[in-house]
Amino acid sequence: MKTHRIFLTTVGLLASASLTFAQNANQAAVDTLTKDVAKAVFGSLQLLPNNLKAAQIYDQLTNCGEGCDATVIIRTVGGYDAVGVKMEELGRLKNTARFQAMSPEDANAGIRQELAQFYAKYKADKNYGKPLSPAVQAQLLAKIDEMLPPAIAPEPSPAAINTSAASETATGDETSITPEALQLSKLERRATEAEEKQLLMMIIGALVGLVVGAGGVYIFAYRALKNEVDRLVDDNNRLSRQNDGLRTKPTNEPRQPQGQGDFRQKANAYDAILAELGTENPLIAIRQLKQQTDNATLKSVPVMRSGEPVIEPDTLAKPAPPVHIQAQATPIQTAAPLPTPARSEVFYFPPPDPNGQFDLPQKSSSLSPESAYRFSISAANPSVASFRFEAEPGRVARFLTYRNYMIEPACESENSYTPTHTRITMRRDGEAVLENSVWRVKTKALIRYE
Repeated sequence: MKTHRIFLTTVGLLASASLTFAQNANQAAVDTLTKDVAKAVFGSLQLLPNNLKAAQIYDQLTNCGEGCDATVIIRTVGGYDAVGVKMEELGRLKNTARFQAMSPEDANAGIRQELAQFYAKYKADKNYGKPLSPAVQAQLLAKIDEMLPPAIAPEPSPAAINTSAASETATGDETSITPEALQLSKLERRATEAEEKQLLMMIIGALVGLVVGAGGVYIFAYRALKNEVDRLVDDNNRLSRQNDGLRTKPTNEPRQPQGQGDFRQKANAYDAILAELGTENPLIAIRQLKQQTDNATLKSVPVMRSGEPVIEPDTLAKPAPPVHIQAQATPIQTAAPLPTPARSEVFYFPPPDPNGQFDLPQKSSSLSPESAYRFSISAANPSVASFRFEAEPGRVARFLTYRNYMIEPACESENSYTPTHTRITMRRDGEAVLENSVWRVKTKALIRYE
């Protein structure tokens, strides 16, 4: 591998030497400048630890003689291709036909301008800024002046300009900057500022776009939500109007107490019997009727003897006239009143709580606007009651609207509720038990929406 590199280096040196004879003085001066700049750069790089390739390149640049191509040596050894690209950039002037045809004086000025631009561009890089100090640049330009004599007295060397500047500003790293380098620096600064401004505008535009997009999404969501709320409000108002229109229709009529008609009929019959007997005391009238019946029986039955024929009368005996018995004014003792037996009880409750418990203080003996359930208690078991849904006709629509809280805790339905349903029909009574002074639903009632 090492032998191969030595061979390539030798070929590069021979090619560089052969090109030297074909080059003119202007091109040779550019090659000399490029080689001296490369020597200064690699002379600084070889001082770094473990940098053998830099030392190898520096040795070959030192021994190759005048007019050799520094870029060929750098690429042959390898490892510093970036430096080779910059050296090729510095030596691009020699390949232009205009530079090759220049007079020595013009070529000298062009080389000076090229070196100033190169230094202004890469002086911030420590690999180029420090090695190409003002003193080194002065030596390089002095050698160029020997090869290409200037037309007039040479301009003050960068070293001299830097010395005077150092005395004024106490800095030793600054060098003279030509108008071309200053113009190039301004252009680069403007380009950088334009890029920064463009990047800032892009960021601002992105932020504005995000804000506008978020605002659009918010407005869209707000409008959609508002439309949904308006629709629900309209549906609620429509259902309310429908319920108001249906309130005149009868739904659940309160059930009449059982047995009331029988009691009234018996009372009327009793009054008719008293009027027929013509007395205020029914016991005396009953005794009179009983005595009359016994007397009539005794008179109408004949005594039959054995062997005698039975003679049938031709005519029936006339009934005896009624005998008016004067009632004695003996006071009648009435029996002591018997104890009143326990009776069944009916009362009403508003809707229960979600746990199916009825609030006892809200119990009422009659149907009220807040009543929703009718309770019936048997005298035999007063702690168990049967209940059913029963409410005023005008309040059923409200109970249907809030059926989840007023109907479902105590009732089960055979069918599902729809807005067309306007009344409730009972299918089976429910059962409630009294526990700790609270009526609790034990078995839900069965209803049907119609």
